[in-house]
Amino acid sequence: MSMPADLVEVVIGVDTHKDTHTAALLDTRTGGVLHRVTVSADPDGYAELVALA
Repeated sequence: MSMPADLVEVVIGVDTHKDTHTAALLDTRTGGVLHRVTVSADPDGYAELVALA
């Protein structure tokens, strides 16, 4: 079975809520957080998440 670090360098996790979403970019090799952002749960916030990805 492959580990994520064998396939990709970065993963994105999103914690969704009614009014906001918080996303974190993680380094798969170290598990370290590379970037974290909280955006509004609306089209502008979704666009920000897509741009981050």
